[in-house]
Amino acid sequence: MKERSIMQSSVPELIAALCPEDAEIELYNEKEGDIPLDRHWDLVFFSYLHSFYEHTKVLSALFRRRGMTTVAGGRHASQFPDDCLRHFDCVVTGEPEANVPALVSDFQRGVMERIYDRPSQGPASIRPYRYDLIDYRTNAIRLPGIEASRGCPFTCNFCVLTGKEQYRFRPVRDVVEEIEHKMTWNPNLLGLFDASFVFLDNNLGGNPRYLRELCEALVPLGKIWGCALTFNILENPELIRLMAKAGCRYIYTGLESLNPASIQAMNKRQNRLGELRRVLRHTYSSGIILSFGMIVGADGDTSEYLEKLPEYLADIDCQCITYLGMVCPYPGTPFHQQLVREGRLLPGTISRDYDGYTLCHRPSHLEVSEVVDHYKRLSRSLSSFTSVVHHYWSKLWLSDQPRYLRSILVSGREIASVRNPCDNRERTFIGGQDPLEAWDAKMMGELGLEPQRLS
Repeated sequence: MKERSIMQSSVPELIAALCPEDAEIELYNEKEGDIPLDRHWDLVFFSYLHSFYEHTKVLSALFRRRGMTTVAGGRHASQFPDDCLRHFDCVVTGEPEANVPALVSDFQRGVMERIYDRPSQGPASIRPYRYDLIDYRTNAIRLPGIEASRGCPFTCNFCVLTGKEQYRFRPVRDVVEEIEHKMTWNPNLLGLFDASFVFLDNNLGGNPRYLRELCEALVPLGKIWGCALTFNILENPELIRLMAKAGCRYIYTGLESLNPASIQAMNKRQNRLGELRRVLRHTYSSGIILSFGMIVGADGDTSEYLEKLPEYLADIDCQCITYLGMVCPYPGTPFHQQLVREGRLLPGTISRDYDGYTLCHRPSHLEVSEVVDHYKRLSRSLSSFTSVVHHYWSKLWLSDQPRYLRSILVSGREIASVRNPCDNRERTFIGGQDPLEAWDAKMMGELGLEPQRLS
């Protein structure tokens, strides 16, 4: 099932920018379209999430069998380089700016290394993406994306960044130059998304002083943009008003839970739940739509809390939940290490299960079946037609900022998408119990491949 959403990974455009200028490059994103299996390329880069490892190594095996050289990169490849080397010709475990040019140069000379892990060259080395290679015909609502920073200063126990990446940011002048002179715009839908883009940063507000400087530089550009940042930034009305003046119309924040015990278990100290009602009021009145992610299955969760969650959200007039998942113990995170020590990982989990929608552990206060039942019920409730209408009705007229109304209308589609994982009625949402996708299972059988077992 394709997910042609507004925000898409820009890793393909990032890698393309690091290749020689005379290289012939094609980009494919399987969330938008299929990869043609009858084509031939000399060198194929794969960037993927944990849950797509099985699928990606099938593609790699098919391409290698036809003489192509394949490369794995991303957080899974960095966590499991030895396993990846069984299925790819080499693995990039360091940041791309230092490693991709070296890899391509070695490939041209026929002397490739197995692992590329050169140290970071710093955020100033990030080059402008190859926006000219984006094909907006495959996704009518996609927006171009850009990085201003990498990493996050916080240490949430389930986050893949914790203990792995320090927060650092690019020079503001480089970011503004890229937006003003390199970025290409989505021409679809009669200009609905003209001059609109998204920041791809995990936390654009990791340094409030930098965010303020960036916004001041964006004001003259007159662009419209969205971003993700942490709750502590939302508590600053002055900074939120500056962001709105600079063109921000959409902010995604990992709210995760309204249960203080769950927030404490996640070590998410930046989320101050007592401020939520005030944050909603001043952010929307400034002209910025707030979108939240929520997760179930945390160690503080109880059946009573999850049963009443829609009621709690309605009480503070918060209907814009655009992601609902289950807390995921990604390998290498403090949460995963805790579960291993306590013997709480579910048996038989494979890399495909670590997708943010599958329960891979036994929570402290809930049975596995209880978590799944609550997740499916909440997916339907929070994405219902009633929720979308209430969101529109309560938020539509709170601001007269340019393009605020357009952004509100688009956000309704994101709310409705929360139920999408539940469209597959064959899923149990329990780690180790759901079968692989039919094509992947068939091809793995033919190629003699086995799933990567993580428990």
